[in-house]
Amino acid sequence: MLEIRLIGQPRLLRDGLTLPGPRGAKCWALLARIVRSQDPISRQQLVNELFSEADDPMAALRWSLAELRRRLGMPEALRGNPITADLAPGTVIDVAQVVSGALPDPVPRGALLEGIEVQASPSFDTWLLVERQRVAGEVIGALRKEVLRAMSAHDHARAVMLASAMVDTAPLEEGPHVLLVKAFVAAGDRISAHRHVAATEAAFLRELGVEPGPALSAAARPPVTPSTAGVSSAATAESLLTAGRAAVGAGAAGSGIATLRGAVAAAEGSGDGRLDATCLFELGSALVHAACGYDDEGAIVLDAAREAATTAGEQEIAAKALAELAYVDVLAARRECAVEGLALAWDVAAPYPRVRAAVAAYDAVHLSDWGRLDASLERFDEAIDLCRETGSVKRGIWAMAHAARAAYLSGWLAAAERWAKEAQRQAQSERWTAIRPWPEAWHAHVRLAKGESPAAVRTDIESSYALARQLEDPCWEGVTAKVMGLTYVAEGDVDAAMPWLEHAGTACRRINDSYKWLEAEVQVTDAEIALAHGDRDRARSRAEVALQIAARGDMPLLLQRAEVVLDQLRGAVPQLV
Repeated sequence: MLEIRLIGQPRLLRDGLTLPGPRGAKCWALLARIVRSQDPISRQQLVNELFSEADDPMAALRWSLAELRRRLGMPEALRGNPITADLAPGTVIDVAQVVSGALPDPVPRGALLEGIEVQASPSFDTWLLVERQRVAGEVIGALRKEVLRAMSAHDHARAVMLASAMVDTAPLEEGPHVLLVKAFVAAGDRISAHRHVAATEAAFLRELGVEPGPALSAAARPPVTPSTAGVSSAATAESLLTAGRAAVGAGAAGSGIATLRGAVAAAEGSGDGRLDATCLFELGSALVHAACGYDDEGAIVLDAAREAATTAGEQEIAAKALAELAYVDVLAARRECAVEGLALAWDVAAPYPRVRAAVAAYDAVHLSDWGRLDASLERFDEAIDLCRETGSVKRGIWAMAHAARAAYLSGWLAAAERWAKEAQRQAQSERWTAIRPWPEAWHAHVRLAKGESPAAVRTDIESSYALARQLEDPCWEGVTAKVMGLTYVAEGDVDAAMPWLEHAGTACRRINDSYKWLEAEVQVTDAEIALAHGDRDRARSRAEVALQIAARGDMPLLLQRAEVVLDQLRGAVPQLV
C-alpha cells in the first residue's frame, strides 16, 4: 500500500517503508496542487503557477509529472489535460484522510508541505498560504474531536498524545494548550500540567509579547469538592447549582462559575445521574457563554455532560449539550466539525422544540459565516418561528440580532433594519442589556449604508461601544469599535477612523476563543479602507491576516475580499475606490 504524506515533511511510504521522494521541491508542490484540487487542472494553469520562469515551461511540467509517476510507481497517473490524479486504488493520502474525518496513523504534525518553499507565481504563493491554513484547520478540528472523545472514554494517554499533536500544529494558539493541560490533569499528571503552563506562558511572552489568558492556568487547577457536615452530596450539589445559576444570570460570571464547579464536584459523588448531567451542562454552558476565553474547557465539560446524560437516559440534557458543543465549533470556524455537530444535535433534539430552536439559530449563524447567505436567512426564519412557538424569548432576540447581520451582508437593508430594531425592542422589554451592542451595531451598519448622517450614527453607537466595554465582551467591543471607525470613513476622516479599526482588531483577538468570522471581517475591512487611502503596508498586513483566518475557517466571502486586496496590491486588478 502506498502512502503519500503531505502534512509535515512530505514523504512516500510503501508498506510502512520510506521510499525515495521526487527530486525537486516543485514536484511536491505540483503533487499537492493536484490532489488538493476539487476539479482537474489544466496544464497551462499549472505552468502559469509553477513553471513560468523555466526556459521551456511546458517541458518543465512534463518532466515533473514524469518524475512523480516514476516515484509513485504509477505510469498511468497524472495524465490528460486537464490533469487528473488517477492514483492507484488503495493509495492513502493523509490530507484526504483528514478531510474525511479520519486521523492518519501516526497522527500528523506540522504544516502542509513543511519545509517546502518554491519560487513560483504570486497566485501559487497565495494558494499555498490558503491551503496550509485550510489543512491546519482540518487537522486541528479532527484532533480536537478525538481529544474530547478520548477524555470522555477516560483514555488519558491518548488524550495527551492527541492534544500534544494539536500543540505542534498550532503552537501559538491557546486552545490546544488548554486541552493538553486538561488532559494532563485528567491523567493525574499535575506536574506536567504546571510545567506546560509555565512553558506556554514563557513562549507566548517571547513570541507574541502577551501572556495567554486565565483559562490556561485555570485548566491546571484540580476541582475542589465542597462538603457540609451532615448534608448529603446531592443536597449540596442542588444548593450550589441553584446559587451558581443565579449568579451567572445576574452577570456575576466569576463567582457563578466557581459555584457551579463546586456543584459538579458534589454531584459526582451523589449517585444521581440526572443531577450530575445537569450540573455539568450548566457549568459547560456558563464557561462558553458567560466567561471569556473558556470555550475549550467548556467543551470538555459539555462533552462530559452529554455522556452523563446519555448514561442516565436524560436525552434532553444530552441534546442541549450537543447544541452547545456545535456552537463552540461555529464560533471557532471549525466548519466540518460544526456541520457534523449541528446535524447530530438537530436529530437528537427532535422531541424537544426549544432545543431545536437553539440548534436552528446556531446553524443559521454557521451558514452565514460559511458564506451561504440565502440558506442562512431561511434557517433564521425557521429558528425565529421555533422561538416564538416555544416561548424562547431571549433565544429569539439572539436569533433576530444575528439575522440582521446576515440580511445586511446579503444587501437586504430593509430586512436587516427590521430584525435589528425588533431585537433591540424586545431586548429592552426583557431588560436584557448584555445583548444590546450586537443588534445596535448592525443597525448602525444599515444606517450608514442608507446614507444617514455619520455623526448621528456615531452619537448612537458610542453608547453601544461604552456598554460593550463595561460588559468586557471582546466581540461586542470589536464590532462597535469597527462601526465607530466606519462613521469617520463616511465623513472622509480616515486619520480618525484608523485608530478605531486598529482597536476593533485588537479587541476581537483579545481572547483565545474569539469569534473567528468577526475577527476576519474586521481585518479585511481595515485592509480595504487602508488600500483605498494609500496605506499599502497596512493593507497588505491586514489582508494577509484576514486571508489566513478565512482560509482556515472556510469563509469564502471574506477570503475573496482578502484575495482582492492582495491582487490589487500586486497590480492585478484596478484599485478599489
